Amino acid sequence: MSIFGKSLRDYFSFVRIGIILILVMGVVRFALGLSGVPYEKSTHLASLTILGWILAVIYGHLARMTGFGRYRQLLPMAFVLAVTMYGFIILAIVVESQGGLHGYFHAPGLGLMPGGMSVVDHVIGQLLAMWVTTVLLWALASLGFVFSSHLGYLRNAFVWLAAIAVLRTLVGALGVPYGWGTWPTSLTLLALVLSFYYGYRAPASGFSGYKHAILIGSALAVFMSFVVVYGILVTSGLGVPSYFHSPGEGFQPSGMSVGEHVAGHLRVGMPFGIVLLSLIASIGLALGKKRAFTAAGQPAST
Repeated sequence: MSIFGKSLRDYFSFVRIGIILILVMGVVRFALGLSGVPYEKSTHLASLTILGWILAVIYGHLARMTGFGRYRQLLPMAFVLAVTMYGFIILAIVVESQGGLHGYFHAPGLGLMPGGMSVVDHVIGQLLAMWVTTVLLWALASLGFVFSSHLGYLRNAFVWLAAIAVLRTLVGALGVPYGWGTWPTSLTLLALVLSFYYGYRAPASGFSGYKHAILIGSALAVFMSFVVVYGILVTSGLGVPSYFHSPGEGFQPSGMSVGEHVAGHLRVGMPFGIVLLSLIASIGLALGKKRAFTAAGQPAST
């Protein structure tokens, strides 16, 4: 069977690692649910939805880098990821309900699931959601495809931000005082440095326009914001000491709830970060262009 010039085997082969990751994450989530850990404490730690979003962007990027296909081929690819995800979810719902197991997959009244929802209604709802998710994953994969060159250019920056986020989590969990540990593990400071560095190097890497600086700053700001939000949700859910959500410390008002903190980052922090990091990247780009012109023996003002 051929779909847009490729067989189903081609699509499954292309996303095979993603399929394995989804299944592994599903097993981890299933085990966490059966372990008795409250839903709200670890549901974000093992999220199939978040993993699916990340995989969609990555495979959109890889589709362009490897020449696998274009936007048409991204749709069946997104469908394969969605089917894998929701196939596992539906199987877990049936197993939990039929086995009388209390887990995260069939938990009426928790998350987005209404109280008293039957198994049949839940399965039908998941089947409908699968088609919506397919479209969403295709849209995310398309973004990864469009901005593939920029994502490839910034891949090490993303790794640095993720690594510092993990370090920040560990340092906070160890109980190191906020004033001592927050600055050495600051994602904001690192993002500022990375924005300038990658803006400065951009001309030498083929990104000479200021639109590229804006994309660099925006990508770093969005990635940092989502990492911070994830850190807030996970550490707060697990109830461990954290710099991510520490009301009364730094710029966090006393009594701020987790929901308010997350909303503040998404509504205010992310837009402000996009503007600030884009500006820093633009300054770096201007200096990088000046250096490139001077090195080429041209007047620095050209």
